[in-house]
Amino acid sequence: MNTATGAPPDYFDKNGQNWGFPTYNWEEMSKDNYGWWRARLTQMAKYFTAYRIDHILGFFRIWELPDHAATGLVGKFRPSIPLSQEELLSEGLWDFNRMSQPYIRQEILEEKFGSFWTVIAANFLNEYQKQCYEFKEDCNTEKKIIVKIKTSAEKSLWVEKEDNIRRGLFDLLQNIVLIRDPEDSTKFYPRFNLEDTSSFRDLDEHSKNILRRLYYNYYFVRQENLWRQNALKTLPVLLNSSDMLACGEDLGLIPACVHPVMQELGLIGLRIQRMPSEPNLEFGIPSQYSYMTVCAPSCHDCSTLRAWWEEDEGRRSRFYKTVVGSDEEPPSRCTPEVVHFIVQQHFDAPSMWAIFPLQDLLALKDKYTTRPAPEETINDPTNPKHYWRFRVHVTLESLLNDKDIQATIKDLVTSSGRSFPGKKAEGADESGEKLSKVQLNGKA
Repeated sequence: MNTATGAPPDYFDKNGQNWGFPTYNWEEMSKDNYGWWRARLTQMAKYFTAYRIDHILGFFRIWELPDHAATGLVGKFRPSIPLSQEELLSEGLWDFNRMSQPYIRQEILEEKFGSFWTVIAANFLNEYQKQCYEFKEDCNTEKKIIVKIKTSAEKSLWVEKEDNIRRGLFDLLQNIVLIRDPEDSTKFYPRFNLEDTSSFRDLDEHSKNILRRLYYNYYFVRQENLWRQNALKTLPVLLNSSDMLACGEDLGLIPACVHPVMQELGLIGLRIQRMPSEPNLEFGIPSQYSYMTVCAPSCHDCSTLRAWWEEDEGRRSRFYKTVVGSDEEPPSRCTPEVVHFIVQQHFDAPSMWAIFPLQDLLALKDKYTTRPAPEETINDPTNPKHYWRFRVHVTLESLLNDKDIQATIKDLVTSSGRSFPGKKAEGADESGEKLSKVQLNGKA
């Protein structure tokens, strides 16, 4: 119980995610052939015909953090093949303390805290060498920093700067390029996004080039076979425990081995347009999605269409130009016309399933967009204090009486060929063209 689970930094959160719960002990679970998982899925199959595997990447490898971490930045993948001390020495890297301990110099303190740096140094740091600092014992982890900022007798000095000071101290603590294995001091892991640190910036060019190469190899090459074999030990057992259809949530930093394994096992993937799996795309192209996918404009773990549109002006403009195909200035709010365009793209996609949060369907009509868009987000995974408290602000009775929105959604369903196969889609000719489309594509 001395570790926690999370996710590494990405476009949406440069500090990563720390979910706060412990990592699974797969070795222990394997002793009874994953009996807990098998029993759970067998029970679920009594009530459901399909289920979603959240963060399926965790069955390949999990982002593991020390229990004293508050953010998700300074973690490592488990399992993974670390860098050995011998390997680093053979590459000409030898100053392991310099690379694995927080790199704190006076000029860095001045740059980060300005004239307030002396107060920071006096309260949180020891000067072990001229203009070189290390954290005091009572604040040498992220959680210790949080406690000290809140409880220190000197807190009146920074009460109005508390957030900035905490963030600045976290930055100092995370200013490393290698993470030393807590159980084997001769093993190391490259710190995620190590090139963003001043610790990396101040290294000589030879060391920088070596670290760049080792970093890429560790994260994108070295682990692939290990992670593939790890997933093939567990996922088949789960899938064979029931006859439910399994969908794997495969968003985030995706190893090259993930999609081939999912295809081998017949697992359906998830596609969110603004979170494409292709590294060269900013937005997914629904018309090019695989049949073995679920497509959705948003989900419970991200902002709704309206909220996303209003919170990110830059991406909104690029979406309007590249996806909508308009050179005009996009509307500042996500109008029903914009929502209809995006929703229709997903209905028309080749994906086996198209699933829509109710919030995105209600946005098809102005009448239902009166509440602030951010309130419609169900869960913000970057914020551990954001709880699932969303409640629909529209009564079921009013929706049952709203023939307009019913007709709009019905038209989207039937025109895309996703209507029930036993019924002829409204508007189809006598040859049953739309019905054939459903039968051929097997859409639902």
